Amino acid sequence: MGIFVVAGAVAWCAVTGSISGIVSDPSGGVIVGANVTVTNTAQGLHTKIITDDKGAFTFPRLPVGHYDLQIELHGFQTQKKSDIAVDADSAVRMDFTLKLSENLEQVTVSESANEVHVGTSSTQVGEVVTGKDMTSVALNGRSYTDLLALQPGIVPMSTQLPDSIVMAGASVAIAPSGGLNPGNQSITGQREDANGFLVNGGDVKELMNGGTAIVPDLDSIAEFRVLTNNFDAEYGNYSGGIINVVTKSGSNQIHGSAFEFLRNTNALP
Repeated sequence: MGIFVVAGAVAWCAVTGSISGIVSDPSGGVIVGANVTVTNTAQGLHTKIITDDKGAFTFPRLPVGHYDLQIELHGFQTQKKSDIAVDADSAVRMDFTLKLSENLEQVTVSESANEVHVGTSSTQVGEVVTGKDMTSVALNGRSYTDLLALQPGIVPMSTQLPDSIVMAGASVAIAPSGGLNPGNQSITGQREDANGFLVNGGDVKELMNGGTAIVPDLDSIAEFRVLTNNFDAEYGNYSGGIINVVTKSGSNQIHGSAFEFLRNTNALP
C-alpha cells in the first residue's frame, strides 16, 4: 500500500505552455489597452496584462494546468473563457471580439471537455498523455515509459546487448531505479540514444542506456508529452524525439491518492 501526497507552490522553471491572442472590436479594428487576466483555477493565481498597440496579448510561460481568461475594457462587454487546458509545450491561440455594451454585461464561455485545440502558433508535433489516462490503464510496472510506443512514429528498440561497450571501460548499461523500463524507443527512425528526456524542464537522460535515469511515480505525474518532429531550437541537442514529463503542483484544495500494487513472481504449479 502506498500513499502519495503533494503540497507545494508553482514551479516556474517547469515545462510550460502559453496562451496568446488578439482582441478586436465588431468592425475588425484592434483594441489597445484592454485588460487581460488569466487565472490558474487550481491555485487561484492571477496574472494581468494589457493588449499592446496591435491588440495582442500573450502569457508565454504558464505552468501546466487549467485556466480562466477574462477580457475587460470600459464600454465593451466583458468576455470570459473558462477551463482552458494548457499542456506542456503547448501554444494555445485565442482571439476575442468584444461587443459594445450599453449596460454592464459579461459573456462567459466554458470549454468542453472534448474540445480539441488546433495548435496554430507552434510547429511542434507530439501527443499529450494525462495523469488520468496513465492511472486508468493496467501497466506492468507502473511506468509511464511503457506508454511511449502508443504514439505514431515510435517503436520500442534497444541496440545494446549485455556485452555492448557503451562507454570506455564500461560494458553494462545502467537501468533506472527499480529496474523500470528506461524508455528505449526509436522515434521517427532515429536510434534510442538520439532522444531527450526531461522532468519539469530538467535533463534526466541516462547516457549509458540511452533512456531516462528517472521514472517518476505515476501518481506524481500531471502529464507527459512526446515531441516527435519540428520541436523548438531549445531541444537542439537531440535528433530523435523529446519526452517531457511534468509532475503535479499544489492546489488550494487538499487532495491525495492511494494505491495497492502487487506483482506475484511465484511460478505456477
